[in-house]
Amino acid sequence: MKTSWAKKKKTEAARKPSLMRGQDDYVFRRSRTITGTKADNVSVPASSRGQFKTDRIKSIELRKHRRKIVNLLVLLLFLFGLIAFLVMNFVSTPKVALAQLGVNTPQTQDYQKSISDYFGAHPFERFSFLLNEAGLQTAVMDDHSEIESIDVTRNWYGGGSVFNLYFRTPILVWKTDVKKYYVDANGITFDYNYFAEPTLEVTDQSGITLEQNEVVASASFIRFLGQIVTAINSYSYGKVIAIIVPSATREADLKLEGREYLIKTSTDRDPLQEAEDIANALKYFDKNVIVPQYVDVRVAHKAYYK
Repeated sequence: MKTSWAKKKKTEAARKPSLMRGQDDYVFRRSRTITGTKADNVSVPASSRGQFKTDRIKSIELRKHRRKIVNLLVLLLFLFGLIAFLVMNFVSTPKVALAQLGVNTPQTQDYQKSISDYFGAHPFERFSFLLNEAGLQTAVMDDHSEIESIDVTRNWYGGGSVFNLYFRTPILVWKTDVKKYYVDANGITFDYNYFAEPTLEVTDQSGITLEQNEVVASASFIRFLGQIVTAINSYSYGKVIAIIVPSATREADLKLEGREYLIKTSTDRDPLQEAEDIANALKYFDKNVIVPQYVDVRVAHKAYYK
């Protein structure tokens, strides 16, 4: 057996040239085809993918690169502006302002809480451009009957929302041993009065004894008083200065400024039509110099007097 003492030659790794950054496309390599041209008057296929490029090709590629950078900057600026717009239009803590000058000082934190509770149920409406003002007004008025309307003012960019509160103006007050009720021109009742106390009070002679937290009158009856007082005051025959609720049901007696006699009205009739009948009767009395003891307009389109 023949033994070979020949040493195995070590296979050395092929040496690779050390290239500097940027030289990879321009250095000659074995078995590699160099494509492209630097001459503008020489046309070669796929010149934009060659190792050698003309100044025109380089300029085109540079413009494309710049366009990508500009588009990226524009996109970033747009996203930044959108985020800033959303932040500025977001209502975190409602700012409440009193749009009218009154004599009393309301608890504005109570109104802020009602607005915050509404936003809690409608979180997306915290962005002012998504706010449903009618829904907000209805929700706050359900909690605070003295609020007549809410006006929302904003800055030019839509942020900085301020909720301006408008309160109901009472035209009469109904006092009991337990509670005090205010009535506005639309016949809406409320508990808190932001303005001065009305001079017109309701004198209850019905003889009904009320327990604590018992309703003094129905909502329709109080609404009738507010509407008929407003309608009568709109004529030029004297303002209503007193309201008497007698023991008779469905009746309210009114007393006008400068007139000593009472005017008997029915709460079952339309207050506007009844006020018109009262105005026609007073016009007839003034024209004929008649001073009755009382006037009864409880029947439609008729006026009885004594």
